Amino acid sequence: MKAAIIERNWVVEWFDERQCYHMPSLTMAPDGTLLAVWNGGFLQWNGDPMGRDAKDWVSRLEPGAKSWSNPDAVGCDIRYCCHDPIFLKNRKGEIILLFAKFLDTEVNFTTWCNGRDELWMRKTQDNGRTWLPAVPAGIQSGHASNDSVLLPDGTIVFASTSTELPEHYFGAVQIYRSHDDGENWEKGALLTADDGNRIREPAICLRPDGRLLLFTRTCPGTAGWGTAGNRSLPSYRAESLDGGLTWSQPKPCGILKLDVISWDEKTILMAYNDTPETDWHERSPLTLAYSRDEGLTWQNLITLAPAPGNKCQPAMCRDAQGRLNVIYMHRHTAIEHLVLGNYGLIHAKNSPLQCRGEAQTQSDVRAGPVDFRTMSCGAYSILSAMTALLSAPCP
Repeated sequence: MKAAIIERNWVVEWFDERQCYHMPSLTMAPDGTLLAVWNGGFLQWNGDPMGRDAKDWVSRLEPGAKSWSNPDAVGCDIRYCCHDPIFLKNRKGEIILLFAKFLDTEVNFTTWCNGRDELWMRKTQDNGRTWLPAVPAGIQSGHASNDSVLLPDGTIVFASTSTELPEHYFGAVQIYRSHDDGENWEKGALLTADDGNRIREPAICLRPDGRLLLFTRTCPGTAGWGTAGNRSLPSYRAESLDGGLTWSQPKPCGILKLDVISWDEKTILMAYNDTPETDWHERSPLTLAYSRDEGLTWQNLITLAPAPGNKCQPAMCRDAQGRLNVIYMHRHTAIEHLVLGNYGLIHAKNSPLQCRGEAQTQSDVRAGPVDFRTMSCGAYSILSAMTALLSAPCP
């Protein structure tokens, strides 16, 4: 199995070391337009945008366009940080942006994952050009992190990190289903690991035989998230044979999950960080892997973005030409877009095939003697503080 990166482009470029971009998502509209969304705002203490300026920004790449559109703040509320956006699709051809409002904005900065969230949604009926007013989603559990799946009967299934169980706070997965195109949601199964580990940030794919496969990010039950010194555990896998009503017990499957896509009748693709490091500043390299046994075992296929630095939170979709598209968070300060042209299924024109280990590795754009894009969050936070101190007037 072979793959080649045939295009690299910025969805949004670096322009200020204090500006942070986070949690991107990607989908294709009915007319072939690609839609990208991410959470963006001023950098706060832990490398996330958490203030009232933080919004969910949507950009479009129309068929034939060479660059992404200027982003629009589709998920926004002047009172709260808006974050964790994902796309849902329904059988009408509408695209739903689901996002969270952090109700503890500027109240408890230090407990980002322990605050109160409220999920809202906006719809587009014209491929992302305009959006209907935001309305409450009627979903009470935690954070969404990956897009939904649309079943042949019109049912939408998505999974969220759960905040409902104190003993599994941000360490369980809640399933939701909608039978009326996303207007209302029924709460389904609540999945937990049976060994004390914490599972979160689930991704679901629909297989040709109708089964749903779910993969999670996993951390030891006694550890926090995103801090130096912690280690991620292998992804846990669960499956449903009845459209998401019931699920098997989640079990380890030997890979560190981030996003997953069903490619063909034999193949599942996963983009993930090929490192157990959970430190926000060093989640790299970003790697594409494939499975030919329904996600039980995996093999690396190609490096999407090399180490060092923080290159994580990938999102994937297939475009109108059948090519795999990937976007990811590049060092907290940019979103990069990759197009891959060959999996032994799709042949990229005028592009040499690249096997595992032969990927392009120049994803860092360097300009001038100091390039803030190559700095870790800690480095440019320190630099920003030093700059402010040196520029202050003398007493």
